[in-house]
Amino acid sequence: MHSDAIRRAREYAKNRRIELKEQLGAGYDGVVFSTNQESVIKSLRFDKLYHKERDVYLRLRKNHIEKIEGFAVPALVDYDDFLWVVEIEIVSPPFVVDFAGASLDTRSADYPPEVYEEWEREKREQFGQNWPKVLSILSGFRRYGIYLADVKPGNIEFAPDEWNT
Repeated sequence: MHSDAIRRAREYAKNRRIELKEQLGAGYDGVVFSTNQESVIKSLRFDKLYHKERDVYLRLRKNHIEKIEGFAVPALVDYDDFLWVVEIEIVSPPFVVDFAGASLDTRSADYPPEVYEEWEREKREQFGQNWPKVLSILSGFRRYGIYLADVKPGNIEFAPDEWNT
């Protein structure tokens, strides 16, 4: 499922003379590796997801955004439109990452109220007492025309002393 994304990650690293260290994750969007350059590369599986992720990072860069509501946002280091790879800074909690599902300037889909209510119930359960802060973070991104879709622990990571469920 990820062999092509892994191949492209390796090619990106070779082209930039950097070393892939550890595979940090793999999912529907693609694969993520740490590098020997204090960065992370994400090789996306699909053109559309790559462009969404890249475009969010470009918007953040254009607006000089390093944090949203006190949560670090990785800076874009480099990207490759042919290989569908973004390279970003490593961040420590609290942080927000993973923008492949995000949309710019408008929500990608309007869901019926009952679907949104179920989504919100699930997110309230996942984040517990931190849910109001998550809502504040989502609002902070919307101020820059960024609508996050993949809202979950791991993508929005609180500092260990802030995690209250």
